[in-house]
Amino acid sequence: MPEELPPGLWCYRVSHDRSLLGGALNDVGRALAWADVTLAVDQVEPEVLSAALLAEPHETTPLVLPFFTGERSTGWASGARAVITGVSLASAPVEVYRGVVEGIALAYARIVSQLREAAPQPERLFAGGSVTTDHPELLQVMADAMRTPVTPVRIKRTTLHGTALLALETLAPDVRRARPERGKALTPDYNRRPYYTERFQRFERVYEALYG
Repeated sequence: MPEELPPGLWCYRVSHDRSLLGGALNDVGRALAWADVTLAVDQVEPEVLSAALLAEPHETTPLVLPFFTGERSTGWASGARAVITGVSLASAPVEVYRGVVEGIALAYARIVSQLREAAPQPERLFAGGSVTTDHPELLQVMADAMRTPVTPVRIKRTTLHGTALLALETLAPDVRRARPERGKALTPDYNRRPYYTERFQRFERVYEALYG
């Protein structure tokens, strides 16, 4: 158990000497579903949208706080709602969509920032679920925003899988575990670090002004 628990995280004791520390987000798939419909990206060629998400980040991208149904980690503000700032007449739908994707990555980065207060620097991150399959570009943005390699895990019910692994440590500690299929790891582009550092700081300023 950590001696001090950062306020944005949860912590469950899973055995007499181990704990599970983490955070939770409301809106990942829902935020992207909102963007899909509201921004009518179905009218945009998939290659164009993918290229916009994988392109070099640009300061004209709108900043998005993706709290469409309230916030859990890290502020636990149930009344929080999504905020989009920095939109101009030149902002195309794909740029706003990229802002939503960056906002999700920055929300994860806020959790990782608090995890680093209580645990060692993560060596790698694993990402599962339908969002990672439907929107693989999100993983590169996450890797860049969190400065940590991200590996997609191609398995259904990832949360249930993790629960089973914890239970097996007690029920069958000597049984060899099956390894889920993994995709290619996406490594962070450290040349983008200044951009995401500035974005993270702007995210925090907007958050504090509205919900702090």
